[in-house]
Amino acid sequence: MQQIGRVLHFFYSTATCDRVDRIILAGGAAGIRGIDRLVEEHLGTAAAVADPFTRISLVPEIKSSALWRDAPTMMIAVGLALRGFE
Repeated sequence: MQQIGRVLHFFYSTATCDRVDRIILAGGAAGIRGIDRLVEEHLGTAAAVADPFTRISLVPEIKSSALWRDAPTMMIAVGLALRGFE
């Protein structure tokens, strides 16, 4: 919470806008169950856990529950992989 609060404080001090509509959580800590609700409660800003697989079709052999658990940590990998499809 403290780190997110610091980032928001820095953002507000350097940006021309005066509010953030939503915080998208990614990385290892984003895998903590309920972290999005905790962020919303403490900072008063809507929060969501990033899921880079939202619009990607998966083959049946992939366990979706395991993939969902690890999805927030795969943002960069998925982004780089998708660059090859342009």
